[in-house]
Amino acid sequence: MPTSIYCPGGFLEELISRYGYIAIFILTFVEGESVLIAAGFLAYNGYLNTHAVALVSAAASYIGHGAFFLIALYRREPFLKLAKKVINVNLPKFESFMGKYGIASIFISQWLYGFRLLSAAILGLARMGTKKYFTFQLISCLIWAYICTFGGYFFGATLKNALGNIKKYEFHIALGIVVAGFIIWFIRYVRRMKRKN
Repeated sequence: MPTSIYCPGGFLEELISRYGYIAIFILTFVEGESVLIAAGFLAYNGYLNTHAVALVSAAASYIGHGAFFLIALYRREPFLKLAKKVINVNLPKFESFMGKYGIASIFISQWLYGFRLLSAAILGLARMGTKKYFTFQLISCLIWAYICTFGGYFFGATLKNALGNIKKYEFHIALGIVVAGFIIWFIRYVRRMKRKN
């Protein structure tokens, strides 16, 4: 394992090894892909365990989806009132899409940037069976987490092969990936708010 990330005493390495998985769990709720790609990149360089990254992020995604599904399932009317106020999306159209593709929609929506949690709620509103939903959602979260994590892992390998020694810049590259992801998320959020108003 590397002794440091461009920092005397390995402070950042210790910080990542101690709090990295907690950060991944929390940040996955907000912007999953860039966080996982960055974490996969750090895993390639030995700072995190690849399988642990994928499993932690899959667990976070699974819990988030499950919470929205259950809220929409058991608190239908309050959720619909809240959704109409804060979500700028055609719910009937989205619900029709989810109903059309059934179980396949669980896997498709996992890759719909900005609509993952909403899709879980839509399936709750559609009253999909809880056993069916949670079984296939678990599979979907695991597939998504492993693809994104190993995407970051192989990105690290490709970058190293192309540029050679990138040890001094590993943390900066990972941080740049996360920041870029959050910028994209913020721009999309602002655009949705403008369309809503």
